[in-house]
Amino acid sequence: HGGIVFWVDATGQHGLVCAKTDQSTGVRWYAGTNGNTRAYGDGPLSGKANTNIIIAAHVAIGDDGSTYAARICNELMITEGGKTYGDWYLPSKEELNLMYINRTAINTTATANGGTSFASAFYWSSTENNNFLAWYQDFDYSNQLYGNKDYPNRVRAVRAF
Repeated sequence: HGGIVFWVDATGQHGLVCAKTDQSTGVRWYAGTNGNTRAYGDGPLSGKANTNIIIAAHVAIGDDGSTYAARICNELMITEGGKTYGDWYLPSKEELNLMYINRTAINTTATANGGTSFASAFYWSSTENNNFLAWYQDFDYSNQLYGNKDYPNRVRAVRAF
């Protein structure tokens, strides 16, 4: 599936995959202008909609042309086994927490397959808190907190299957 499967739904037919490496070691959440994007989805499988909402909203709110978390994930292309996967997105708050919960297995699988472990650092989610703040996950102490959208946190993309 282009990365590491870390969650499967009750049917066993659908799940979530994270990339084997971080897409950024420090990038802002927003596109340069604070505003309410309404990217409030926080459950499993809501990160894709959030990512689309963030990108579309910044066209209206203001995009200074520099990169940001949702854009990095949206534009990611990973080729594994001759197949290219281009449907990556910034994980929702809950998707990111599922990654944290399963980080040991993800880290082991990633490093065994040319990837990298999660850093003991903050990772952005796609879930917005308000005009100035968005949620992130602390991969050192497990906390989910919200911080200023201009803060440079890490990013690891996910995709659904």
